[in-house]
Amino acid sequence: MKNKIEKNIVYGLIVILFLNLIMTGSAYYTLQQSLELRKWETHTQEVLLNLEETLSSFRETHSVLRAYTLYRDKELIDSYFKNKRIVLEKIQELRNKTVDNPVEQKRLLNIESNLKEKFSYMEDILLIKKYKSFQDYVELYRSPNGFTLSEKIKFLLQEIKDEELRLLNIRKHNSKINMTISVTLLFSGIVLNLSFILLQNWLIYKESQRRLKTEEILEKSNQNLKLYSEQLERSNRDLEAFSYSVSHDLRSPIRGILGFSKILLEDHGAELREDSRRIVNIIIRNSENMGKLIDDLLEYSRLGRREPMFSVVNMKVLVEKVIEEVISYYPDMKAEISVAELPYANADTSLLKQLLFNLISNAFKYSQKKEIPKIEIGSYQNGEETVFFVKDNGAGFDMKYQHKLFNIFQRLHHTDQFEGTGVGLAIVKRVIERHNGRVWGKGNLNEGACFYFTLGVNDKNV
Repeated sequence: MKNKIEKNIVYGLIVILFLNLIMTGSAYYTLQQSLELRKWETHTQEVLLNLEETLSSFRETHSVLRAYTLYRDKELIDSYFKNKRIVLEKIQELRNKTVDNPVEQKRLLNIESNLKEKFSYMEDILLIKKYKSFQDYVELYRSPNGFTLSEKIKFLLQEIKDEELRLLNIRKHNSKINMTISVTLLFSGIVLNLSFILLQNWLIYKESQRRLKTEEILEKSNQNLKLYSEQLERSNRDLEAFSYSVSHDLRSPIRGILGFSKILLEDHGAELREDSRRIVNIIIRNSENMGKLIDDLLEYSRLGRREPMFSVVNMKVLVEKVIEEVISYYPDMKAEISVAELPYANADTSLLKQLLFNLISNAFKYSQKKEIPKIEIGSYQNGEETVFFVKDNGAGFDMKYQHKLFNIFQRLHHTDQFEGTGVGLAIVKRVIERHNGRVWGKGNLNEGACFYFTLGVNDKNV
C-alpha cells in the first residue's frame, strides 16, 4: 500500500512536471508572438504617423503655392521646396517601412510618380518668368490636371492609411487573443499545481492515517507478543524445572536398577539360565543408556538456567585438552587429527568446553568405522566474525534433514549404528544461543560432515 501511494505521487509529479513543461513552452511561444505583434503594432503606428506627416507636408505645399499666387513672396518659394523635400523623404521612409507589403510598395511607387508630376506642375506655377500676366497664373493654377493629381495622391495615401489601420486592428485582435491564451495557461498552471498539492496532501494524510492505524495494530500485536513471550518463557522455565526434577528423581531409581542388576549378575550369574543372564544384560545396558540420557537432560536443563561467565579463552589449548579427553573413550581408534592455529575467544570456558566435547566426540563417533578416520579443527574470518569448525570424514548425513540436526531427541542415524541420546547437538545449540552466536552443519551421506559455529558479538573484541 505504501509503495503504491509513493508510486502514485511520483507518477503524478512526473505528469504535473510534463504538463507544466508543455504550458511553459506554450506560454513562452505565446509571449514571443505577443512581443512580435507588439513590435508590428508599433511599426504600424509609425507608418500611420509617417502618413499623417506626409499628408500634412503635401497640404503645406498647396498652402504655400496659394499664398505665393496671392502675395508673390519669394520666401514662400523656400518653404515650398522644404516641404517638398519632407514629402519625398517621408515617402522613402514609408517605402522602407512597408518593404514586407508588395501592395503598399506598388501604391507608394504610384504616389511617388504622381508627386513628381504634381511637383513639376507646381514648380511651373512658381516660375513666374515664364508667364506674362496674373491671369496666366490663375489659369494654370486652376487647371484640371493639377486638381486631379492632388486628389489621386490623397486617395492613394488614404488607401495606404486604411490598409495600415486594417493591419493594426488585426494585430491588436491577435495580441488580445494571445494575451487571453497566456492568462488561461497561467491560470490553468496555477489550478493544476494547486490540485496536485491538494491531492498530494490528501494522499499524505491518508498514508499518515494508515500508518497510525498500522502502528496501533503493531503496538497491540507487540503487547500481545510480549505477553505470549512472557507466558512462553514461564512455560519453558516450568518445563525445564519439571524436566530437571523428573530427571533428578529418575536418576536414583535407575542407578539402583543398574547396581542391583550388576550385583545379581556377579553374585548369582552362574546359577542363572542363559536366557536369564541375557535379560539381565539387557537391563544393565538399557539402564546405562537411560542414565546417560538423564545426565544429558540434566546438563541441557542446567544450561538454560545458568548465566555465562565470559573470559578470554585460548581455543587451541582448550581443543587439545578436549581431544585428549575424547581419545580416552576411543583407545583403539587411530585417527588423523589436524588442529590449526586458532584465535583466542571471549566465551564461558566450561560451556565452550562442553560444546567442543560434543562436536569432537561426534566426529570420533561417526568416523570410527572408516579405515583411516580424519578429523580437522580450524577457523576462518568471515568479515568481522570468526567462524570455528570441526570436520570429519565419517558417516555424514543427508542435507535434506539438516533442519533436524539441533533439535532435542532428533537422530539421523539409528542407535544400532551409532549409540547416543539425541541431546548432544541440542546442547551445542543452547551453548551457542547463550553466546548470541550461530551454529550450522553441512555434510554428505558417507562422505563426512562439518559443523561451524560463531560466538557472536562477545568475540569481536578479542
